[in-house]
Amino acid sequence: MNERPVGETGIVQDPVAPATHQRTPWSKSIAFVLLVTVMGLTMIPAGVTFAQDQASSSDGSDSTGIQVASWLATIPYCAGKSAFAVAGSVVGGLGYAFSGGNSETAQAIWTKSVYGTYILRPAHLRGEEPIHFVGQSDEYKSESVKRAAATSNHADK
Repeated sequence: MNERPVGETGIVQDPVAPATHQRTPWSKSIAFVLLVTVMGLTMIPAGVTFAQDQASSSDGSDSTGIQVASWLATIPYCAGKSAFAVAGSVVGGLGYAFSGGNSETAQAIWTKSVYGTYILRPAHLRGEEPIHFVGQSDEYKSESVKRAAATSNHADK
């Protein structure tokens, strides 16, 4: 009266739907591809999605190509930079704890790991702007801005 089917391994089988809990070998691959696609589509900058006037840009195909290349390069770069930032945040917290609460130690680690470039733009790929994987302090940023302004003023003369 209370008989249940037992498989070859001695495990009780579910009589209702024995195949519903089985995973095919390619299901993880499909899930990974869908996850990467959704993440990639959510990272598209808003400026890329809007159509540009062809009259304003004479090199439309070059501009589109560099935008696609920057988008494709941003995906692995941003993943690596984000992992570096998370690891730097943890190390900065440990540095704060092991230095006896010295916030300068933690701030130095956090500045180098968390600040920097996260999204690669076409200007980065053209070499017009530098890519900063490791962040810079505010003092260094203000010096580089002054140098860039002086260089552009000198070029205008």
